[in-house]
Amino acid sequence: MSMCRQRKRSSPPTPRCSAMRYRCDTQRRSRIQDIIEAAEMAARSTAEGRSAFYDDWKNMPVAAQMISIIGAAASRLSDTATASYPDIPWDDIRGMRNFIAHEYHNIEPEIVWETLRTSIPELVRSLGEEPVRRQPSRGPGLGM
Repeated sequence: MSMCRQRKRSSPPTPRCSAMRYRCDTQRRSRIQDIIEAAEMAARSTAEGRSAFYDDWKNMPVAAQMISIIGAAASRLSDTATASYPDIPWDDIRGMRNFIAHEYHNIEPEIVWETLRTSIPELVRSLGEEPVRRQPSRGPGLGM
């Protein structure tokens, strides 16, 4: 159940209801921003091409962590928020995060590469939002 419950239309909105609606909308925007920031960081690891991606040992763990952050942020979106983007495969995104977190020894680099090159750019396009710059932080969604 979403924190943002719909009130009956016959009753006027109360200040509490309006505050909760604002809070839910703010949380949705924050989670989506986390997804976009992690996607941008992941995209940097593919900028120099496939061979450079595989040659630098740091790229795979960074890419996996960014995919994991995207999945974690997706898991924290409400049902209402995910319903606003019906073309996005939210279950697949959350599933990939779970696979990376729990089956890390079975990660196939080619699947990560294809995810970075095709699925993540499609996700950002589907969200249809330009990144909104928040206060500088050390990482997406880490609050540091």
